[in-house]
Amino acid sequence: MPRSEIVVHPRNGVALRVGIVCRISGCTNQKELSLDDQEDNAKEAVADLYEGPVDYEVIATKGKGERLDRPELEQVEAAYRSGTYDLFVYDDLSRLVRGTEAARLLGVGVDHGTRSICINDGIDTADESWEVDAINACSESVAHNERTSKRIKQKNMNRFKKFGGAMARPIYGYILPEGAKTYDDWQKAPEAERFIVEGARLLRSTLSGAVVADYFNANNVPVGPYARSDRWNGTMVLRFYRNSLLKGVAFRGRNHTVKVHETGRRVQKRNPKGATFYECPHLAYFAADEFDELVELLHKSNAAYRRKSHNGVDVRANVPRKRTRFPGQHARCWYCGRIYHWGGNGLAGHLMCSGSHSYSCWNSIHIDGKIATERVLAAINDTLYQLDGFDAQFRSMVKSSVRTASGTNQDQLHEVDSQQQLIDRESANLLKAFKSFGTSPLLENELRELEQRRRELELRRRWLERNQVAPPQLPQSAAELRARYEQAFKALNDDTPEFGTLLQKIVPEFEVHLVRLVDGGHPLPRARLKLDFGGMIADAVRVPGFSSLLTREVTVDLFDPPQRERIRETATQLRAEGLHLKQIAARIEERPSTTAVQHALALQQAMNDAGTNTPYLPLFEPPQDYGKLRRHKHLRYRFAPMDGYQRRPI
Repeated sequence: MPRSEIVVHPRNGVALRVGIVCRISGCTNQKELSLDDQEDNAKEAVADLYEGPVDYEVIATKGKGERLDRPELEQVEAAYRSGTYDLFVYDDLSRLVRGTEAARLLGVGVDHGTRSICINDGIDTADESWEVDAINACSESVAHNERTSKRIKQKNMNRFKKFGGAMARPIYGYILPEGAKTYDDWQKAPEAERFIVEGARLLRSTLSGAVVADYFNANNVPVGPYARSDRWNGTMVLRFYRNSLLKGVAFRGRNHTVKVHETGRRVQKRNPKGATFYECPHLAYFAADEFDELVELLHKSNAAYRRKSHNGVDVRANVPRKRTRFPGQHARCWYCGRIYHWGGNGLAGHLMCSGSHSYSCWNSIHIDGKIATERVLAAINDTLYQLDGFDAQFRSMVKSSVRTASGTNQDQLHEVDSQQQLIDRESANLLKAFKSFGTSPLLENELRELEQRRRELELRRRWLERNQVAPPQLPQSAAELRARYEQAFKALNDDTPEFGTLLQKIVPEFEVHLVRLVDGGHPLPRARLKLDFGGMIADAVRVPGFSSLLTREVTVDLFDPPQRERIRETATQLRAEGLHLKQIAARIEERPSTTAVQHALALQQAMNDAGTNTPYLPLFEPPQDYGKLRRHKHLRYRFAPMDGYQRRPI
């Protein structure tokens, strides 16, 4: 039966609820206007099926069709499972996703009573043959993509092998004349030769890319035209001197992309077939044997620093760098605003400010990852138990927040109505302008902006209306909140990324700064945490102000206190009773030496002289009397906080 003859009815009896999915890959030649074209095409198809009132919800995105981790796919599946939509419309099935996952999603819609139509593919889940049609469409889409990819790769490789076409991006030391089409058209930069040759000499004698980077930066040697950084570093130098173009040999195909079927992403890996080479001797800075010898020296020198395998297995293979354990890449340096990375000062299980690695921050004091995690968990537990004792007040706050949210929800609905009326008036004025003066790019652009605002307001309205129908599910007591916390972390190991993901919801801010005892000694790391227990509650965002009821700021020491601080209070009290040093040492549980007791009493005296009740003072700059913290003395050092970073007062 043709689609136009299949009757469709709104399940709510009022208006047909339709979802429209539009997607473009976001490539250079694609324009966002294509999204509007897909939307208009879908609305025309719906008009052929149903003549009554229709509520549209448009999901318009940019993203590669192979990607399965796009958030809009979760949005489409959630819409199907809600059972509130009558129809979903696609230009073609590949607009949803390019692969058999698309057929599965259509099946979810069928299971929940939502019909789906793919206009160009002729798929309608009201037909009995929809599943076969969907699988065939997925197969054709995947095959087309694969054939196109192979055709482009073969064409580029053929041009490269025949005459040096399909060039790579240029690196420092080479000039591309205007209109250059092959490597034969490239030229060496005369002013670069002396720096490249001297850099190779330094690299051969020191085997340190950082030394050559210092030399390049001191002589204002520019980085390559496509470099992300404006200054050389050791990694960039080593990558530069491993490029075979320096010996007059261009290459292509050293790496290739491999699809990760779990996510649909494509990752770059070393090509097992090896690279293809093209001789261009006029671009050589070094003889081939000289270049190969340098590369071999670098290979042997850095072999010890490569990632080790455990029992023959590389545990970090195919794992994204951002997928890491807590608090890696979550804790931040208070001084420069950058995140902490694992590998602090070469110690396993320790973290250090990433700005210190790049000589952009002086804070090179590491933190112990295990201690940091334990102290954060202890702070969360302590704060949760401190909520006990005022459950009645807690329930009152929850009820008050829900009532406030209800009123705010209604006020926001009124505001949406007002804005929609304003858009209607502006649209009417634009239509009058069209009739009077005809079309123009300016008027068309304004009309598109109005339509975009209308869609956003409609999405906002639906969200607010759903909030009124289904009240937010909030914990009614501190005990219930604690039970949710314990349930969430019950089955997780603190070494897993999933543990860190959950913990980051509760600890959205983790700032690390340094403190030091009044009498000197080692700088010690201290963290200021923002605990937001609303992060565990999905509906917390629906109630304005509710998260603030469950937000606390706490300070946590990420170190064990030195002995003189641990025994200071007890030693001071016993000294006031007239005891001698040996007697004091004998009365303290950990049995310190008399020298340790002297240091504890001296610390108390230093606190009295400074007029402070706390033994720790924050550090705002590197201490001049501490010999181990000297990164800021290096010629490579330039303190540079992150762009836009503003320190909060300690």
